[in-house]
Amino acid sequence: MTDRLSLILTRRRRLAPAIVELTLEAEDGAPLPPAPAGAHLELELPDGLVRHYSLLDDGAEGRYRLGVLREADSRGGSAFLADQASEGLRLTASLPRDRFPLDETGRRQVLIGGGIGITPLVAMARRLCARGITPEVHYLVRREADAAFAEELAALLPEGALCLHVSARDGRAEVASLVGEVDADTRVHACGPEGLLAALEAAAAAWPAGCLRLERFRGTAPDAAPRDGHCEIVLERSGRTLTLAPEESLLEGLDRAGVAPPTLCGEGACGTCACGVIEGEVDHRDVLQSDAEKAANDTLYACVSRPAGARLVLDL
Repeated sequence: MTDRLSLILTRRRRLAPAIVELTLEAEDGAPLPPAPAGAHLELELPDGLVRHYSLLDDGAEGRYRLGVLREADSRGGSAFLADQASEGLRLTASLPRDRFPLDETGRRQVLIGGGIGITPLVAMARRLCARGITPEVHYLVRREADAAFAEELAALLPEGALCLHVSARDGRAEVASLVGEVDADTRVHACGPEGLLAALEAAAAAWPAGCLRLERFRGTAPDAAPRDGHCEIVLERSGRTLTLAPEESLLEGLDRAGVAPPTLCGEGACGTCACGVIEGEVDHRDVLQSDAEKAANDTLYACVSRPAGARLVLDL
């Protein structure tokens, strides 16, 4: 099976002043690969840009739906899709990628979406409802007109399961009060602006481990100061060794050696530049991995992470 999909835009629908819903189908009419709840597509746009967009459903009906926010500072991706893309447009996409998996083990499921961050949670709500589980959904927007997916969620969920928080009307929501008491059988999934996610992380410090799962659309990794001394980077599969200067990033060193993985976001948020770690300590600066995953030290994201010692062996 190819790892790329040839898709055609069959519908573009404006749901809010800055949000459009795109419906994509296979160009040849074939069934689409199933998409886990929380998954996204990597779209290749006609001008060569590559962008990631969360899926609103699982593709079972022969279509993928995406929600796209036209960002004011768009470098072409969201602006093109929101303003210019027309029905009939052909696009190439990755297979669905799931870097925000739904943990279905909890008896109580809480979904919190801020702005366009609601998109992966719509798919999660659909999945849970299909299993007979009613999630508590909190949808946070600035203005009521921005709540592009409120109608869809209201039709999906029983009365009382959807809470729409409009900050211009109600003031800023208190994150801890949204969730309430959290026990080991509670799962909270959230996606949205950094302030929302940081507040949830702070609240989760008092929760049982493993209750909170987040997806960030943008990384927050700090700029790395120069390291103390050089570092030896061993490339296990290619049988090469390179020396990383203190002021040189890992990605720069790998690029110099001609073995750099592909990159996209440059912020440790999309997962494109993942590298396997065989030996050595890593200063993990991505926003994808949980604390437990970082402690396991099996994977690093080369665009932001860096060696934490004098020697690092990578599966490259």
